[in-house]
Amino acid sequence: MAKILAKYFAQVEGDGDYVPVEIISASSNIYKLSVDGKEYVVDYADSKSGISFIINNVSYGVDISKKGTIYDVQRADDHFRVEVLDEMKKFMKERVSKELQGRQIIDTQMPGLILKILVEKGQEVSVGTPLMILVAMKMENEIKSPKSGVVQDIFVKEGGTVGTGDKLIIID
Repeated sequence: MAKILAKYFAQVEGDGDYVPVEIISASSNIYKLSVDGKEYVVDYADSKSGISFIINNVSYGVDISKKGTIYDVQRADDHFRVEVLDEMKKFMKERVSKELQGRQIIDTQMPGLILKILVEKGQEVSVGTPLMILVAMKMENEIKSPKSGVVQDIFVKEGGTVGTGDKLIIID
């Protein structure tokens, strides 16, 4: 199995679930991608007249603009809005998108360093309240509360390291 250089999740507006997008190899402007398990060879060129992709030997001219995690892609008369998230952003979006019920034990999805703890034990929080900052893969990730409740316990300290699956905090 080939080593994955990067993994993302993409969702075309109106098309439902996020699909995994993996960069398997990259050299110059040629990339080998896996999109939802199907492999593509993509040759990419950016010029004054726009962006050109050759995907599995078929050429596509497109205009792309980006705002945050949203890409607007225009090709001829077709327009697509695509959201692209890394693993941590996808996890956090799913966790905050619906308020969970009952006691929630928040754990890590990837190893990292606890940069800052933003709450205290006994503090009331709402859905989406920032709880702490986790640095993983050279990126600062804000861990947010998945539900409204009270901070019952905090298992980490600022400056401490965590591994995948380590408990961070309990909200009840």
